[in-house]
Amino acid sequence: EQESFDSFGSLLDEFYEGRDQADRVRQKGQDLMKSASAARDRVRRKLAAQEKELAATRDRERLRISGELITANLYRMERGMSRLTAENYYEDGCPTIDIPLDPLLSPQQNAAKNYKQYNKLKTAEFHLREQIEKAENERAYLESVLQELSQAETEQEFNEIRRELQETNYIRKSSGKKELKRAFAPRTFKTSSGLEVLVGRSNVQNDQLTKKADKRDYWFHTQHIHGSHVILRCAGLTPSDDDLREAAMLASYFSQAKESSSVPVDYCPVKFVKKPAGARPGMVTYDNYRTLYVTPEEGLVKKLLIR
Repeated sequence: EQESFDSFGSLLDEFYEGRDQADRVRQKGQDLMKSASAARDRVRRKLAAQEKELAATRDRERLRISGELITANLYRMERGMSRLTAENYYEDGCPTIDIPLDPLLSPQQNAAKNYKQYNKLKTAEFHLREQIEKAENERAYLESVLQELSQAETEQEFNEIRRELQETNYIRKSSGKKELKRAFAPRTFKTSSGLEVLVGRSNVQNDQLTKKADKRDYWFHTQHIHGSHVILRCAGLTPSDDDLREAAMLASYFSQAKESSSVPVDYCPVKFVKKPAGARPGMVTYDNYRTLYVTPEEGLVKKLLIR
């Protein structure tokens, strides 16, 4: 492509303006990547600590058994003992076991202490599993944001992702004049047979694409891999195998598996895709799906792109 300018000065103005714009976009992307990575790393550290706490709760059976054995041997015990040696009838062969005691407590109080600690750990396990599930969902969300950032190219895309991170309270909202939201078009492609394919540029747009799609359209997403939501618009028609494969290929290309081969991509009619109440942007569940294995092809992506 060639472009003409009235003067050498106007050519330089255009060149430096474009370069400055590219620098601003690159800096904006780096800042967002840094913020999202820091948030993701915080969640990872929290998860590691919670997993360690959860592992400690798994040893609670020892406390219950200790309480039972103390209770069964009360007749042999007296205040001031620091240890009880007893037969552990919970194991085959009834091997002897040493149970530490608090000499300041009575035998009954020592038994109650073990039961109390056992119940405390049992309750802690229940709450920790809930917290770990929430933290894992949060980590998955932040990793999906990082994936979107890695493929964002325009200032508008970065602005959209910034707004998303502000809405989910990972970035502080700017003070002063409220930023106006601009129309934000998804990536648009056409299959070889002419069916339109829409690819989300952010988690918020992923939600919008699925919500607005015809229930008979097809939804695509890489299996257990972060990536964009892809909608194959069928207009009530039955898509061909080539249509399905090209849409699946686009889903694999706009995902963390972009550089991989034989990528599993799940697909199903949109009517089988649901967004759980309170779920973060881009998080959905789906069923009645099939899986295609495809390899991303940059040349085919460019060929199918509608400019």
